[in-house]
Amino acid sequence: MQESKKPIIQSIRDYVMLNPDIDDRKINIDYLGNGMEYSIDPIGADPVYKRYTDGTCLKQFQFAFTSKEAYDGDARTGIANSGFYQAFEEWVESNNMNDILPELDGHDATRVDVLQSGYLFSAEVDLGRYQMICRVIYR
Repeated sequence: MQESKKPIIQSIRDYVMLNPDIDDRKINIDYLGNGMEYSIDPIGADPVYKRYTDGTCLKQFQFAFTSKEAYDGDARTGIANSGFYQAFEEWVESNNMNDILPELDGHDATRVDVLQSGYLFSAEVDLGRYQMICRVIYR
């Protein structure tokens, strides 16, 4: 029986776990529970990023990186939450410059793009759901 390849979403999760600012909260896939945790949620998008005349192509895998954070309406809390996503975006950019990319099984990642900076997506009584839209470009 053929050994199955590691799914791209698992490679993205492994990559996100390398971020030094990620604390010991759970990193889920397609699920954000009731507490403070993270999730990586695949987004339906055209898998072909760029098609070349020789028939080859660059592909993309889009995902939302989401989290539930403390949210109390206080400016300091909002600044801290926004600062986390700004730092994460800068970490991704630095990784691209240094060829630190998700290790894909059977594919070569060329870069990770942040398509939409982190922002407050929705707020509950004491938790805010923050979201950032990203993609991995690979061949």
